[in-house]
Amino acid sequence: MDTIRNVIFDLGGVLVKLDIERCKAAFVNLGMPQVAELVDPYHPAAMIGQLEKGEIDFHEACVQMRRLTGRAEVTDEQIADAYAAFLTDVPVRNLRLIDTLRSRGLKTYVLSNNNPASMEVIRRMFTADGRTMDHYFDRIYLSYQMHLLKPSEEIFRRMIADSGMRPEESLFIDDSQRNVNAARALGFAVYRPSPDEDFAHLFDPL
Repeated sequence: MDTIRNVIFDLGGVLVKLDIERCKAAFVNLGMPQVAELVDPYHPAAMIGQLEKGEIDFHEACVQMRRLTGRAEVTDEQIADAYAAFLTDVPVRNLRLIDTLRSRGLKTYVLSNNNPASMEVIRRMFTADGRTMDHYFDRIYLSYQMHLLKPSEEIFRRMIADSGMRPEESLFIDDSQRNVNAARALGFAVYRPSPDEDFAHLFDPL
């Protein structure tokens, strides 16, 4: 760990706590049980993958959900609220850990498969300690803006090229084994935390 200069975080399942059952229940309550069955952070349905890759916007994803379920009366806003039920909070301990890392001279980044509706919610969660999300990271790399998804090699290479980081000096933290494997293959140090794990112990050697 004494060679680590950069830390790259996933969002959901790492910095942001998730509740998949709450999200599914919200879609069932909207009369969209078919959508509830598609909710899976590790193996997203084609529609969700297109949204996170920026191939369709959130409105088009909502159109597809309404078509799938026959629930034409459900609004985009209701669907956004149901999807946001997936996200519970960002523990303040995570915010303060990032602050500590940055005070020690490490650079911090986000690399996340995500979508614009969820990011609106997540950005608000990062204000829990009185700052904005941008305060905590040198750069935030989001799949829908890059038109690439983890675990593709290209999304990692794009991040490397843009940031100038060296994989051998970088720790990648993600809750997906596929993403961790992809990062390891490119030379990153990696860690896959358990759900809601306090992984501050990783940085004790620093």
